[in-house]
Amino acid sequence: MKRYVIIKDGVVLNAVEYETQPIGTPAGFEEGAVAIPDLWASVGWTYADGVFTEPQPYPSWTLVSNVWEPPTARPSNNGWYHWDEETQAWVDAGNTIEEAS
Repeated sequence: MKRYVIIKDGVVLNAVEYETQPIGTPAGFEEGAVAIPDLWASVGWTYADGVFTEPQPYPSWTLVSNVWEPPTARPSNNGWYHWDEETQAWVDAGNTIEEAS
């Protein structure tokens, strides 16, 4: 079986497996939906011009070459960080990659 995503109006609605790619609207979906083969896209992703884009993770991030970029780069050391949208900064999660191994 092969994995397909069901897309309508440029938005991924579902991911399903079919033996062969459905012709036209896949069974059980609204008219206009199409099945496109893809291994990674998930519900909520967008599809335009043959490219899938994941949802914007935070309002402050911008899309650059189909990758969401934060306003400031993630620290380059081996620490664990998460983005804090309120402060617009990376927050140290308290341990390093070496410590977590």
